Amino acid sequence: MPSIDFFTHKLVKQLTFYTQILLGICLLSTNFSPSYAADLIDIYKAALSSDPLYQAALSTRLSQREAIPQSVAALLPNISAQANISNNYQNITQPPIPGQPNGLSNFQSQGYNISLRQPLINVNAWLAVKQANNTGKQADLTLAAAAQDLIFRVAFAYFNILSTQDTLRYTQAEKAAEFKQLKQAQKRVQVGLDALASVYEAKAAYDKSLAAEISAENTLRNNQEAMRQLTGRTYSCIKGLAKNIPLLKPQPENIEDWINAASQHNLQLIAARYGVEIAREKIKMQVSGHLPSLSLIGNYGKTATLNNIPSSLNNNSATLGLELDIPLFAGGAVTSKTRQAQYDFQTTNDNLDNAYRQLIINTRQKYNDVLADISKIKAEQQAIKSAQLSLNSTEESYKAGTRTIVDVLIAQQNLYDAKRTAASDQYTYLLDTLLLKQAAGCLKPDDLVQINQWLT
Repeated sequence: MPSIDFFTHKLVKQLTFYTQILLGICLLSTNFSPSYAADLIDIYKAALSSDPLYQAALSTRLSQREAIPQSVAALLPNISAQANISNNYQNITQPPIPGQPNGLSNFQSQGYNISLRQPLINVNAWLAVKQANNTGKQADLTLAAAAQDLIFRVAFAYFNILSTQDTLRYTQAEKAAEFKQLKQAQKRVQVGLDALASVYEAKAAYDKSLAAEISAENTLRNNQEAMRQLTGRTYSCIKGLAKNIPLLKPQPENIEDWINAASQHNLQLIAARYGVEIAREKIKMQVSGHLPSLSLIGNYGKTATLNNIPSSLNNNSATLGLELDIPLFAGGAVTSKTRQAQYDFQTTNDNLDNAYRQLIINTRQKYNDVLADISKIKAEQQAIKSAQLSLNSTEESYKAGTRTIVDVLIAQQNLYDAKRTAASDQYTYLLDTLLLKQAAGCLKPDDLVQINQWLT
């Protein structure tokens, strides 16, 4: 298996470059509220600086990378200083000593001490540095994965609004058509060309479209709130998709190439591989609890004692030596922690295997979904034409008296259902394309730029 370091640097660096450029742009326009129709890039730039999930990922990455200087600190000199001053009282009852009378006396003492400890051999500390470096790389990958996830979430929220707007527009058009059919049925009943039941059928269809319009309006408001959660602002108008967007097949047009790319470049999978490395190093760290450590220690201090007679005692001392620490017995804690780390490693390894298998399945599914979406959209475009011809024919037959208004309403409903489905499947195609690229680890802001060119 190729080294995971080989793939990490280029992926993270490239995605971070795009993210920093767009973040700098959006910070310049943080307080700018557009009065024009916003597009996909406007939403993305706003979300880049406002989305709570992405901001939390940024701070989490910075927090986890602090493990690196903390681990290095354990290998560097540890210098400390202490100072003291005190008043002392004593009562001497022993036989007299020249210069030191019996009885009560008091004196003041003061001093300072400087100590130095420099680890020379400490296997656990060196392993901790390696562990921290892996944690830092995993944090970088997790942030890059969060940046890719933000790209998809922005597109998902944006297309949800467009899809609901399309649904509302077609529902309103269907309502207007059904109202027209209702009026026509009333006139036909008045002149005796049709039964009263036709009015009831048309009125029922019209009332149903009213309820559908209310539901679509509410869904649109809810989807707008979901976008506000991403960006922190409300957009009165956003650009929609062109009538016919390019239906591009995945490139390369080979599912095995996409699976290979996913297994090598998927950011979450690479981060999980670093998680396995971290768990493996933790076993070594726990085993090292049995190993001795060697440190260079130094100490320099001065103490001055002033008593109540004209004499004083000054003491200067300095030491330099080696300290060998040999763990002998810790109640079995080291052995237990080692076993625990081995179990954690097995769990992490199994989770990685499951993530790899799930990724392969998802990649295959999304590749097939994109191809199916393209075929489905083409078929639905033809279905719209057929439904329109069917409606026209049914209306002519209804006027001639050979078809009923129920037939007209059904044909009309089929037409607008086909239009709603075709519009929705365009957004599904775009989202499946983004999900396929995300699985392969190649999703970038440029993909949003490309889609943005199809907005009008």
